[in-house]
Amino acid sequence: MDDEKPSREILKKFIDNIPSLKLVAECYNAIQVIEITSKESIDIIFLDIEMPDMTGVELLKILHNKPLVVFTTAYDKYALTGYDLGVIDYLLKPFSFERFVIAVQKCFYNLKSDRLIKSDSGELPYLLIKVDKDIKRFDINSIYYLKSFGNYTKLFLQNREILCSEPLSKIEIKVSDHNFIRVHRSYIISKSKITNILSNAVCLDNYSVPLGNRYKLNL
Repeated sequence: MDDEKPSREILKKFIDNIPSLKLVAECYNAIQVIEITSKESIDIIFLDIEMPDMTGVELLKILHNKPLVVFTTAYDKYALTGYDLGVIDYLLKPFSFERFVIAVQKCFYNLKSDRLIKSDSGELPYLLIKVDKDIKRFDINSIYYLKSFGNYTKLFLQNREILCSEPLSKIEIKVSDHNFIRVHRSYIISKSKITNILSNAVCLDNYSVPLGNRYKLNL
């Protein structure tokens, strides 16, 4: 989605140069995006931020059936916001085709990981996460919380910790539909594991996770 026609034309050209991408719709405002995503199965949205009526950030917060999102913007001030919202990548205009391909590859990796292990019922009881150079499978119900370590994420299970070779923002996309919630810039927890909520922390059995002020109301 982009309200500037030249930017949309560049995106269309880039998309046409990748055979595995199919352009489903071209939108120039938020209402069009909401209508399309309610009718079509969309995997990826390339989303501008500075838009009339409703910004890309505001749209992303209310959008149902949320696809993978790549921000495309001329402003770098939204990078942290994109991180908090779990966007896959952040393309700063003007971006090259090479940089666009990198963003698309990140999306494909997430889509492949999510679809490999869907059960017949459509649920996703397991999570595929990169550990070192391997892809490991984890039972979602065994995960208490996740902690960011730069470009890595530490997974906290009942009796062990696993260092994963993926950033928290990428894993957040995978767990977003499975009763997980961000409670701090660096922490995402399983709501089913909560045993107590304090003024500045959340207890998960024997674990205690810090609770950031900006996330209290949402929790």
